[in-house]
Amino acid sequence: MGYPGYPQQQGYHPQPYEDPFERKGSPGLAVFSAIVGLGVAGVFAWQTLALLDLLGPLKSQMPGSWTGLVVGHFVIAFLALVGAVLVFARMVAGAFVLLFSAVLTIAAIVTAPLIADGIGYTLVDARDVVNATDVVDAAYPTLTGNALYFHQLFEFDNTQATLRFAALALGVILLVIAALPPSLNWLRGRRKDGYSPRQAGW
Repeated sequence: MGYPGYPQQQGYHPQPYEDPFERKGSPGLAVFSAIVGLGVAGVFAWQTLALLDLLGPLKSQMPGSWTGLVVGHFVIAFLALVGAVLVFARMVAGAFVLLFSAVLTIAAIVTAPLIADGIGYTLVDARDVVNATDVVDAAYPTLTGNALYFHQLFEFDNTQATLRFAALALGVILLVIAALPPSLNWLRGRRKDGYSPRQAGW
């Protein structure tokens, strides 16, 4: 019931609460991390497919450790892809999936010679892995195992070396930016109804 001279209220419409202490997010940083995540996924998938092609008929004779390495690379690529999609969908979980995939990427590149014995030969500029052993014996007689792998990783002699280095570089970048506060603040966003725990009267 209204009173003369007073406008009748049609309902209570709370105004959004503007928190002066709210930390602003950075959509640019979050989107950039998602793009780097896509880069990790693409590079790892490309590198693994190129490795299988380089092995040729030998891939049917791969040791179990090499098979595990190949499967692991595809899993990491898939996780990086999922993380990027979640970030584009503005879901906080995406940042942590990207962070996890970055850690796995770096670990996969660094520990590859420990997991798959002889993987360093795939980084040598040669027609195939079998031919690479002769090239290494002639050009690098003192380099074997881990030393050969890390030497070739920074030589960019072939596609494998270049892609592995690119994956390592992208993994480090992603590790640094994936879960920075500006990116997380933007992903968390604000509720559309403007509700805040600090709203007056609550």
